[in-house]
Amino acid sequence: MSAHQGDAASSRLDRWLDTLGLTSLNDDKPRVGVSACLMGRLVRYNGEAKRHGTVADVLPRWLHCIEYCPEVAIGLPVPRPPVDIIATDDAGQQIRNRDGLVADITDALHTYADDLCGHDTHSRKASQLDGMILKARSPSCGLGNTPLLDEAGQQIGVTDGGFAGRLKTRWPTMPMVHEEQLARAVDVEAFVLSVCVYRQQRRWGNNGANDAWNREMRERIMALPLTTLRTRLLLQLEQ
Repeated sequence: MSAHQGDAASSRLDRWLDTLGLTSLNDDKPRVGVSACLMGRLVRYNGEAKRHGTVADVLPRWLHCIEYCPEVAIGLPVPRPPVDIIATDDAGQQIRNRDGLVADITDALHTYADDLCGHDTHSRKASQLDGMILKARSPSCGLGNTPLLDEAGQQIGVTDGGFAGRLKTRWPTMPMVHEEQLARAVDVEAFVLSVCVYRQQRRWGNNGANDAWNREMRERIMALPLTTLRTRLLLQLEQ
């Protein structure tokens, strides 16, 4: 997203947040987990970063970004041998180095995601995050676009990264995107609004007051001008 797009998104998004009654205060921003490499941290396997301007510079206006690198968190060094997701005949998908330099880390990534989410849906840990922004095509963080290889190293499909897939299983209604899904101003706006709606849903809880809030929020969403935006937010509201 260019600087001009960022300015346009800022003014329009602020108006839409106001329309929905979800204006984000500086001391009460939704908490969103972010792949640390997208924030410019030198945590990738090759010792480099993949800093993403929209994620690092634009989104913090509305979101409190909390950095995570699952591979570093489970103890892998920087730099480190790259790993792949490999479909095996007897053990399912494994996340490991094909040359044997890094053993299977699938269970470790799952455990880290479980710990981040908490062990049940009422956990305080789970309630600390309102969304995730993850690195595309990563064997740990990819969302549906990580290469899936056979044991000979040939790509046979795509899949979720080990960490991201586990998060989706454990916390399926939480808004999650990879950075390539934030290419346009409207994509950024939709994600921020979805995160804010999700947070408010959880704050109201499952009671009669939540039913009233849902009805009011639906009316406010229908006042937004873009059909695609209304559709996405209504889907989030219904989860």
